[in-house]
Amino acid sequence: MCRIDALTACRHGGTYDGTTEARQAMKITIGNLKGGTAKTTSAVYLATALGAQGRTLLVDADPQGSALDWSTNTADWPTSVTVIPWSTRDLARRVKDVAADYAHIVIDTAPQHDVIMRQALLVTDHLIVPVTPSPMELRRLAATFDLAAEVDAISAVYARVLLCKVRSGTKTAVEAREMLVNDLDLPVFDAQTHLWESYLLSWGTVPDDALEYGKILKELQAVEAEIER
Repeated sequence: MCRIDALTACRHGGTYDGTTEARQAMKITIGNLKGGTAKTTSAVYLATALGAQGRTLLVDADPQGSALDWSTNTADWPTSVTVIPWSTRDLARRVKDVAADYAHIVIDTAPQHDVIMRQALLVTDHLIVPVTPSPMELRRLAATFDLAAEVDAISAVYARVLLCKVRSGTKTAVEAREMLVNDLDLPVFDAQTHLWESYLLSWGTVPDDALEYGKILKELQAVEAEIER
């Protein structure tokens, strides 16, 4: 599998122009075949942060429709972020048809839906895999990365694990990162998200601060810039 870091990208298609002001066109899938891992929260925070940089499409590819429900129950949802529910087997074709109309694309995928995640990865460059710092959950990541490897053979996928719902200062958090890097040999974001009330209470609101997701987005953009060099 192509488990890429900033200096070992297999293939890439970005638009970074090297200027300080520019922001690369980001195409991101949020996915983990295991459920309950903060996928929708991650998708919404990243999409609204990208919406401040350019017109953004947030695709709700989860049949439960959590991202769409979030946006439709938010009175001041930003006009720069369009949410479309596409939990369909032709997801890749639909996204390709409208991609030129958006600066950024974020796809929130469903757990246990291999077909939908495969479709999403065909039209995005990055796979962010949210996971909680539980040894049992970490060992279930293999299926998600195996699927990404299949897609990477025909369309480049940059995949990285994002530790979510981390309790600060705990042994669990430290050991989870060590397990991912040393035992499972998986790429991991330096940034992580914590078990904060602000995330738990954010449903139905527009995040007015990207919080820790701002750091995650900067990591992705730094990798894009490095690859383009």
